[in-house]
Amino acid sequence: MKKISKIDLENEKVFTRKNFLKEAGKASLSFAAIPMLGGIACYSRKNNKSGAMSALLALNHKPGPGPDPTDGPQANTVYMAKNGDCFQNVAKVFEMMGGIGTIIDKDDVVVIKGNGQWPKQGYTHTGCIKAVIDAILAIPGYSGEIFICDNVQEYGSSGALGFDATKDNRTNNWPDHNWNELAAEYQAEGKPVTAKKWITSPGTISGPADGEGWIRDFFSFHGNNAYLSYPIFASTLVSGRMIDMKNGVWESGVYTGRKVKAIFMPTLNNHGSGAEDYAGVTSAIKSFFGATEIHGGTGGTFSGARNIHAASYNIDNATYAGEMAARYITTMYSPVLYITAAMFSGHESRWGAATETKTVLACTNPATLDYIACRDVISPYASWLNPDNNNNTRNQILGCINSGIGTITTGSYSVVSYDFNA
Repeated sequence: MKKISKIDLENEKVFTRKNFLKEAGKASLSFAAIPMLGGIACYSRKNNKSGAMSALLALNHKPGPGPDPTDGPQANTVYMAKNGDCFQNVAKVFEMMGGIGTIIDKDDVVVIKGNGQWPKQGYTHTGCIKAVIDAILAIPGYSGEIFICDNVQEYGSSGALGFDATKDNRTNNWPDHNWNELAAEYQAEGKPVTAKKWITSPGTISGPADGEGWIRDFFSFHGNNAYLSYPIFASTLVSGRMIDMKNGVWESGVYTGRKVKAIFMPTLNNHGSGAEDYAGVTSAIKSFFGATEIHGGTGGTFSGARNIHAASYNIDNATYAGEMAARYITTMYSPVLYITAAMFSGHESRWGAATETKTVLACTNPATLDYIACRDVISPYASWLNPDNNNNTRNQILGCINSGIGTITTGSYSVVSYDFNA
């Protein structure tokens, strides 16, 4: 008898009615007298003693704690699609979540915050970004705007950023367009999509009435003065409209009540070169380093306060980096979703050798997402990034969790997966 495809984690593998029929059909089983579920069947790994037959038995029991896809993404659940192309994977992830419309309303302004600083797989896969944008634009009556953003901290080189990557810098990425070209194509079709590179600023603003700039929070962090910031920026699509990442859309001198929702779309790469460095993996947690300012470079300060990098990695503490990301979520703004575009994973480095992992993962918190992405997707090719080991990758994740964001405790999270090759 052919066994049903791999069960993920210690928790649930989720099957839709259609997929269940497909899998059990391969096992030449009869379903004539089997009651079918109206939603999703979930069962635990420990009960999967006989492959397809266990799935049959599971139909006669109340589903376990797996997510209900009609309610949108569930907390501490990682949705993973693999072995499809970028469009198939993103679409399947949204399907398992219950649809993008469960988190994005038709009048929301959406900011897709990618990783744009490095070439090749070092910047967020443009095809995955397009798939997300297409899903948002397909929401009935959608009237918002969509921005592709990042603060590349003035690092990288012209022609090698996600915004402007030339064709020779699109290896291990989507060859058709860079981010600017993708946005231009949408605009040529009359669709409300643009790319906006955030720029670190020395000035000070108190709100959107002061124009573009950054709202900063200064605080004491493990004995050092530190700061975080979030941007307020002008829409390039609607004259006079300001986008406040925390408080919403500002227009004609007032906040309109229209929401700004952020979707973070990180890469999945080794931050070092052939081994783990001070950061370990660069993915969802690390992506917050492009959501704020890094004045003065990696070891710099602003008004006597350390930037996010100087307050964490520069004192050799990846745990502090995770804590900083958690603080950002609780004091600046909280993204509604994180989508790791791991079509290619840089097992050697951010722009060095990569493996075509053909995977897209999503979660409502970055810590659980990074744990599963590192453990199941990249560590088979870069063992030093396995978060079950005592390493900087794990410490970064634990720093975020210990500050109240996410979990990796067995039994407190789940993985819902789909393999196009199964």
